[in-house]
Amino acid sequence: MRKTAIILAVLWAAALAVQPAAAKDPDTLVVVQEAEPVGLDIMQSSIQTTMSVGYNLHDTILKPQEDATVKPGLVEKWEKLNDLTWKFTLVKGATFHNGEPIDAAAVKFSFERLMGDALKSPHRGKLNLFKGVEVIDERTFTMSTSEPYAPGLYMLAQYLFIVPPKYVQQVGDAEYNLKPVGCGPYRLERWVKGQEVVMTAYEKYYGPKPAYKRLIFRGVPEEASRIAALLTGEADVVSGIPMHQRPKILASGKAYLTDQMGSMNYLGLNTYEKPFNDVRVRQAVNHGVNRELINQALFQGKAILCRGPISPRTFGADPTLKPYPYDPEKAKKLLAEAGYPNGFEARLAYGTYMPQIQEQAEAIAADLGKIGIRVKLEPYERAVMWERYKNRQHQMFIYFWDDAPEPDRYMYSLFHSKSRDYYYKNETVDRLLEKGRTTLDPAERAKVYHQIDRFLYEDAPWVYLYVIPEVYAVSNAVEYKGLRDGYLIMSTARPRK
Repeated sequence: MRKTAIILAVLWAAALAVQPAAAKDPDTLVVVQEAEPVGLDIMQSSIQTTMSVGYNLHDTILKPQEDATVKPGLVEKWEKLNDLTWKFTLVKGATFHNGEPIDAAAVKFSFERLMGDALKSPHRGKLNLFKGVEVIDERTFTMSTSEPYAPGLYMLAQYLFIVPPKYVQQVGDAEYNLKPVGCGPYRLERWVKGQEVVMTAYEKYYGPKPAYKRLIFRGVPEEASRIAALLTGEADVVSGIPMHQRPKILASGKAYLTDQMGSMNYLGLNTYEKPFNDVRVRQAVNHGVNRELINQALFQGKAILCRGPISPRTFGADPTLKPYPYDPEKAKKLLAEAGYPNGFEARLAYGTYMPQIQEQAEAIAADLGKIGIRVKLEPYERAVMWERYKNRQHQMFIYFWDDAPEPDRYMYSLFHSKSRDYYYKNETVDRLLEKGRTTLDPAERAKVYHQIDRFLYEDAPWVYLYVIPEVYAVSNAVEYKGLRDGYLIMSTARPRK
């Protein structure tokens, strides 16, 4: 606490020393996130802060909406030919930042690159029902699926990023990750690692032109430093604002808050190894965490307690489920039945970049200690946390997912054995997830996801925690509305009149 206070004091002193002459260029928009990108090729990462940068450089054929519908993007119109096939027509005259034309061949190349084994894109599982792109002419193409795919257009809007074939083939995937040439509203000027990503507005962008000529993304892990940058006028939009800092921002009179996504935090368990290969142990952990107390203590009671793996705000969540009740005696009984009457030692990993994560991890560890689970905390910076996650090195881990309106967007990725297959596999869940994405009738589809929600509630591969309503802090000089997807797509930002 004392160290934090000293840091804040220094930051505020620096703020008072700022002179008007140091004012930021009004044509430049500065965005500060919790971390800098791990790369700039949006196909190669699913990390939120990385994709936010990438979405300003790249573009998709359709634009996803907050109700899981879509609007035109690089395609101006489309039609459904049958339950398996869509026909698309590209806008006229759109180009990549290097002048390459955006044509049907580029769409085909981009899809095949995304789905190919060489790139190992984390997004390919979300589009694996699509068989490919068939080029009809320069502006027209079709896409077919192997089975009916209810959220097909929405998933294309989220993940089919279009890249320039000639440039990618010329420089290769590794170089493209450092110096991409996209077709988004902004083009890359430079990336100074450890400092900033600088972009300039692309004058030939096919869509509405950005209001700001330059866009700068910076990664600042320390929340106090991010907030200080906002209040001193060095930053215009800041993410990663914990609950306890929000009143201070509003009281400053210099900024406002706009909704972001809901951060659906969960405690993942490695079900492949003891002790979490026993469902009784997993249920015990669910009963052993006092979610409501954490909600009141850390989130002012504003978080939404999760009933199961599907966010309460997402289509398909079973409304009849109730959150696991906090019941330490029941938890101890379940542990004893599973052969752990004296509990056991366990490791809990978490990424240090997540807002209020240290407090969450400590509270969870304290709760589990009361039922005999002696927890060792393992904090990791973002890249290490992700690598260990992919390599199945975690035993317990806190991660989060955005509570998107479409359940297939995250449920298939996280739970189907043919997707990530990191810590959980179940044939019933696989079958139901496949049925959920291929059922076209909305009412029948909802019933399938209710089944999935109930099954995973009982099987408990996660400890279902809460959805934290996230916000961005925005300078009063800027007009910007956050998106439920949580991506910082800054072409919609405008100077406030």
